[in-house]
Amino acid sequence: MSVVAFKDKSRVLAEQYGWPLTSAKGYVDGEVFRKRRKEPPVHAIVGIDDYSMGFRAGYFDRRLQNPDRARRQQGDDDQ
Repeated sequence: MSVVAFKDKSRVLAEQYGWPLTSAKGYVDGEVFRKRRKEPPVHAIVGIDDYSMGFRAGYFDRRLQNPDRARRQQGDDDQ
């Protein structure tokens, strides 16, 4: 990815990977907390909303999977 302004990074990630914008914002915030070695807020670690899932993916350095794709894969596994 080319150099992107910090404020635009979440928008670019959302468009590039098909993530909801709130998930992408959480991902960027999680990366910032990890890189600055800051303790994450409790609500971001235990929350089940899109922002929290994105935050954990960024904080723990994991790729956030497209939620629609994850649901389809889970449905395929159930059959």
